[in-house]
Amino acid sequence: MDRKKKKQLANKSAANVELQRRALKDRFLDRVKKVVLQIGNEALLEKFPAIYFEKLYECRYTVLKAKAAPGSDIPRNRVIQFNKLLQQLMDGIEVIFPNGNKIPISWYLSEGMTLADCISGIETYDDPKLEEIKASFAFCSHDGKFHHHLQETLIDLVTDTCTLLSDYNDHIYRADLSMTSYFAKLSSQNDIIIYTFKPKKEMIETKKGTRSAIRLGWPSSEFEWKYFNVKPSLLGFKTQGLDIPLEIYIGTHTLERLQKRINITPGLMHQILLLTFLEPRIPHRWDGDKTYVDFMVSDQKVGYLVVKLHGSKMMIHTFLFLTNNDTLEGEKLGRLLNIVKEDKKYLEIDSLPAFNSYHIDKNEELSKLFKDAGCGSLLKLGHLEEFTANQIADKDPESILHYLADAPYFSKEVSINDRDLSI
Repeated sequence: MDRKKKKQLANKSAANVELQRRALKDRFLDRVKKVVLQIGNEALLEKFPAIYFEKLYECRYTVLKAKAAPGSDIPRNRVIQFNKLLQQLMDGIEVIFPNGNKIPISWYLSEGMTLADCISGIETYDDPKLEEIKASFAFCSHDGKFHHHLQETLIDLVTDTCTLLSDYNDHIYRADLSMTSYFAKLSSQNDIIIYTFKPKKEMIETKKGTRSAIRLGWPSSEFEWKYFNVKPSLLGFKTQGLDIPLEIYIGTHTLERLQKRINITPGLMHQILLLTFLEPRIPHRWDGDKTYVDFMVSDQKVGYLVVKLHGSKMMIHTFLFLTNNDTLEGEKLGRLLNIVKEDKKYLEIDSLPAFNSYHIDKNEELSKLFKDAGCGSLLKLGHLEEFTANQIADKDPESILHYLADAPYFSKEVSINDRDLSI
């Protein structure tokens, strides 16, 4: 390429950069004025000195963005994914001013906060206009209720982003907002620092041999990995002497089974898994040498975590979906329909995403069947489709009825006891 063409390309590139810079500035100024109008009115806007907004642009807060913690091994594409997901979660969220007016939270985090923090530092010198401006934005104080609510919203958004990207089989994420301008006023940085933790896999001795497992834990607010222990009595285990909280593990194979049968975003599922064992009362059913712990999603039972005690450790050995054999509900469903495990697998009613794909809650006959079997909770989980890791095409519920046409339940050959709603 000759020198003339290089110069032309350089000039064109510089012109594009200038156009982008101008567009960003125009957007900033437009939004700032809209923020003023939403907080006050045209009269308030007119009280600002003509040059104020121009100068405001020069000291604006940088865009809120995430970056990997120093020394971490978080790949660049994961950081990009974090930022995109955070923006998606922000879409549709608004901040509400004391007068009831609203603006998108993304506006307030940039233009709104820049404006509010700069106004808070204004010296009014008894100027009535400046005093009115400052009074109008007083509710934005970092010590006020409005700002505290903003901080809580941000923490929730960032925590949700971390959870949605987490996976016990990969990494668990936690992020630090403390150095952003929303927590450190007038901070020159606006970076969310992402930390990553890789759960350690251990080998646990069981009665049936050595099993690979992960001890249940989660990153603490101090950005350290924190393990959690559980009193065996909460799960129905009888212990000699003191009821000391014990370490609890989940087999790596069980994690795979949980993912296959529930199939929602791993981070959500794994956090629910941990929280299940942190409740002061853990619903369970004791059965000889093991206990069946209720696994709830959106306050609805989807199955059981089967836990056994091995010396001073407890281990989750498997997960049973509610319709599976070896659950009371699954066994009752089998009796009502005179079907076995292979039938359930053929009908694809042995996992949550496949079950949801039938939209059984909209079919009166099938709804009654699953309620009678004790599986009615599954009918209330259709909304989880949006969190399904791998989407499944809708199925025709009539195909189930056709397959089960000769089943005792539909031919009225079921005993009164089996039709009883109790398990």
